Amino acid sequence: MSMHAGSPLASRQVFCEKLLSRIQRTLGSRAARSLPLSVLGALAVLAAPNAQAEDSAPLHVAVSVPPIEWMVDQLAGDHVEITTLVKPGNSPHTYDPTPRQVAELSTVPLYLAIGVPFEQVWLPRLEKNNTEMQVVHLEEGLNTRHFGSEDAHHHDDGSGHDEHAGHDEHEDHADHAEHDEHGHEDHADHDEHGHEDHADHDEHGHEDHADHDEHAGHDEHEDLGEADPHLWLDPQRMQTVVERTAKVLEAQLPEHAGEIDANEQRLLKTLNTLDTQIAQALAPYKGRNFLIFHPSFGYFADRYSLAQHAIEVSGREPTPREMATLVTRAKDENIGTIFVSGQFSQTAAKRIASSLDAEVAVLDPLAEDYLENLKRATEALKAGFERTDS
Repeated sequence: MSMHAGSPLASRQVFCEKLLSRIQRTLGSRAARSLPLSVLGALAVLAAPNAQAEDSAPLHVAVSVPPIEWMVDQLAGDHVEITTLVKPGNSPHTYDPTPRQVAELSTVPLYLAIGVPFEQVWLPRLEKNNTEMQVVHLEEGLNTRHFGSEDAHHHDDGSGHDEHAGHDEHEDHADHAEHDEHGHEDHADHDEHGHEDHADHDEHGHEDHADHDEHAGHDEHEDLGEADPHLWLDPQRMQTVVERTAKVLEAQLPEHAGEIDANEQRLLKTLNTLDTQIAQALAPYKGRNFLIFHPSFGYFADRYSLAQHAIEVSGREPTPREMATLVTRAKDENIGTIFVSGQFSQTAAKRIASSLDAEVAVLDPLAEDYLENLKRATEALKAGFERTDS
């Protein structure tokens, strides 16, 4: 059997040679040679954990946001060291890596991208600075929605509620039809529901036109708006991200591939259960609207047949005229909760809430405790709808 540098067998041989050398220095060559092999073997066993630790140093992985950190940790645990760039309270829309982070990324062998805005600017620079870094785009091939008029409450013409309620007419064929209608992963929609796909495209202008729209240059489709990176907020899309990540980690850590695969299967089952639980909890509110400051829960809304309307889109707060329209529309719909996240200013949301005698509640797209966060979001939305109905 041949050995290569850095292999476990080669490292063990080097370790044993060092151990024998140390014993010889301590006891003398003759005394060391007279020691029984069983003694040397026992000494080697006692010291083996240190040698094994050197052999299995964790893989350094960089990610952009905490939910992806959570996923990588669930898959590989102690076998990875994770650098997460966007910390709690920061926004991936306005974030820039610190000089320290840029320096750290110059030696990271693996970067798992998810398509957040700063990656579009910084990843080419980081790759140039670290030509050995493997960059994996986990979002590629997933049908991407866009921040557009369907997310902007103040861009509506007054028919937004009926527009989204129209989903109900086409969704009885499956409990989670919204997933199929919006082309989350299955491009067979064009065959099964082609007439709906084109209608959805006209109504929502974002998701159902084949792969060329997924990552097409915005120059060709500027009306679609900025791509929405919050893919992870749809548990089904997250399952695809998990599968892709597990494949990459198994290739990088072949000695732990079996463990990673077992973790992958467990995590997929957990996410599938979560998806079912959320769908059941929100089923009574199918087609309902909710008002949120930043449109980060669009994938979640699509998945569970809800309609997200945003106070701001692409960082622009509403004008006074738009604010007045928002308040009027929210009063007409008896909206009792304005949702916010910690990454954005809450001034406009609180102003509207005050005008409506409404509550302000949190929907956090970046919380690290992914499972509990989506459960909290579900309960917050339910409470908001119940407040509206009371």
